[in-house]
Amino acid sequence: MCAKYTPPRYCRWLGRLSLPGVLFFFTVSAALQWLRPDYSFMDTPLSFYLLGPYNGWLHGAFYALAAAIVLLAIGCYAGSAPRARTAATLVLFILGAAGVVVTALSPTDTHGHLTTYGIIHILAAALAFIATSVAMLIQSWRFRYDPAWRPRLRAARELAVFEFIVLWVYALAPIPARGFMEKLTIMLILLWLGLVSWRLQRRGGDADHGGRRDRAR
Repeated sequence: MCAKYTPPRYCRWLGRLSLPGVLFFFTVSAALQWLRPDYSFMDTPLSFYLLGPYNGWLHGAFYALAAAIVLLAIGCYAGSAPRARTAATLVLFILGAAGVVVTALSPTDTHGHLTTYGIIHILAAALAFIATSVAMLIQSWRFRYDPAWRPRLRAARELAVFEFIVLWVYALAPIPARGFMEKLTIMLILLWLGLVSWRLQRRGGDADHGGRRDRAR
């Protein structure tokens, strides 16, 4: 029988640092829905809020989210048993985080005609959504190879699949309320990131308890 994998202690801190970034992004994004009544919640994409009043807060939230994704990617890799690891999720999460940063840095086109910055923004946003969503799917699937993750994160697997479906409905289906669909997709991603961040900090805690038990023997 294979020995139970004990993750490094720093995994707990990666979870503790990534969770505030996710929560900060959610809080700022939600607050702007009330602070910017000039925009329609149902029809306006979140990227429009990167321009105009309070945009500095949202820029900071985008960067915090990118950092949280990278920290979570490293934590999931290091905090999983070797059989449950794959470099693909690490690379995809980092690409997704890079897409989040470039999305914030390149202004979106709000008046219907494409500019160079607008094209970069669209491509970066697509990278952020697709890379992060695929990484979530793969990571959720790989959790099944680690007994410590498997029973506790079944919800993460279901959430990743649901988010992936919603993403492609938003991207491909000619449905109204485009702003709402984009925000729903983002919300599902945040839920997955928050859930896994929370479990990651507990996973690091498992390492400490395991280490103390071993020393006690």
